[in-house]
Amino acid sequence: MAITLIIILFAVALDRLFPDRGRAPPFLWYEDWARSVEQRFNGGTRGQGLAAVLVVAGPVLLGVALIRYVLSHISYSLVYIFDILVLYLCLDLYRLTRQAVGVSESLEAGDILMAASHLETMTGKTTGDVTESSIAQATVEAVLKHANTAIMAPLFWFILFGPVAVVLQRLAALLDRLWGHRSAQFAEFGWAAARLDDLLGWVPARITALSYGIMGSFEDALHCWRRQAGMWSDINSGPLLASGFGAMHMSACEEPEEEDISGPPAVRGFVVNAADIRRAVALLWRVLLFWLAVALLMAGARLFGVFG
Repeated sequence: MAITLIIILFAVALDRLFPDRGRAPPFLWYEDWARSVEQRFNGGTRGQGLAAVLVVAGPVLLGVALIRYVLSHISYSLVYIFDILVLYLCLDLYRLTRQAVGVSESLEAGDILMAASHLETMTGKTTGDVTESSIAQATVEAVLKHANTAIMAPLFWFILFGPVAVVLQRLAALLDRLWGHRSAQFAEFGWAAARLDDLLGWVPARITALSYGIMGSFEDALHCWRRQAGMWSDINSGPLLASGFGAMHMSACEEPEEEDISGPPAVRGFVVNAADIRRAVALLWRVLLFWLAVALLMAGARLFGVFG
């Protein structure tokens, strides 16, 4: 446990020092490869989508496992360095928070178009409704969801099964973003990628949602989780958004009036602004520091023989 914690701390430190990875996204080559595989495999069936996932994920996972195996026969110091680098490449803490703060700063300066540009860079999606409230709301939602995908889920799978598992989680998230069945082109082909990402994110998403309550308003977070989690089609986004909005007192989570059907359920009647983005970022940091503190206490307890 102590070694794992040290690896995590070094990976987070690297993410802080080099959040842009030298301005070269570590998985850009992988996205290009995935697109080329999709062009060859996409015949519109789930079986083809599953085969494509195996083709693009299998060699990478095998390569990570093989490199780590070879390094273990040379020196365990090299293994630890390798684990740090792999986790560092799979985390996206500082880039996420910096981009979210960039949206907030642009909104505070009255530059709506710049805020929309920051949001598009952050999510990879084109912004539709370009208003201060809509941009702020979309940014808060992105922070609450990506806190799981880019931070908590990688840490969860790394702690359980090491670098191969964390790479699998990151690849699944990328494939879901590229192929997830959100259009006719990927309606069936993207099913396997979407289900794999849902599976790997299911437990971490609920841990993260619970953490929002622990580090925010616990009663409101659980109330919103119970009442509104099912209002999103994504099985992992529902708990994250409902609990996160409740933890920040951004929703009473009551059933809306019949005529009030505008906007996502968690924020009906609540005008989201730039300050709420900073609150979401602060909540993310409190969650991360909370679990690092728990890990530190457990490592200390084990060191002093509390757990044998």
